[in-house]
Amino acid sequence: MAVPTVASGCANSAKSGVEALEAGDYKEAQAQFEKLTEEKDKKKSAEGYRGLAMTYYEQEEYSSALDAFKKAVDTGVVQTTQIYNLMGICAMKTEDYEAALEYIQAGLAMAETDMSGEEEKNSENGKDSAEMIQEMRYNEVVCYEKLADWENAKQKASGRYGDGKRSRVFGNEINTVWQKKVLMKGNFS
Repeated sequence: MAVPTVASGCANSAKSGVEALEAGDYKEAQAQFEKLTEEKDKKKSAEGYRGLAMTYYEQEEYSSALDAFKKAVDTGVVQTTQIYNLMGICAMKTEDYEAALEYIQAGLAMAETDMSGEEEKNSENGKDSAEMIQEMRYNEVVCYEKLADWENAKQKASGRYGDGKRSRVFGNEINTVWQKKVLMKGNFS
């Protein structure tokens, strides 16, 4: 009888954590997800870390969110483009642009190899895959700019991504930013 109770307790912690997170009760969500992180079953523990990461993220505690996302990945959570996108955003929010760039590029590589796209269409935050990929590409350019890597920023923004019209608009916006920054630095080459 004790085994079903433990399993039921895990399911209840996950369900209760999600419900609390959705209701904005972050203290309760955190408590429930922390219970899951202590599970011996790595899959349940990983999901606990993922839930904990989302709880921190919603509270704009980006450093803690990033640590929890890393633990989720290390513990064996299903790796998705969405998780790497959120890790990249967290790293950007903590001004670690090198790490952000790594997470974003890992997510983009994952998206390119995932031809089915089913998982991304059902991403946690409701964005469809194309919209999220566009956001990641934009953030990739921002990271290059924050790292003062103007050549890569320009290359990434110049139309390599997206479809024709969106790509040109995106590229022109970033080229303007890139040109201003180059002019401000006095680099006319």
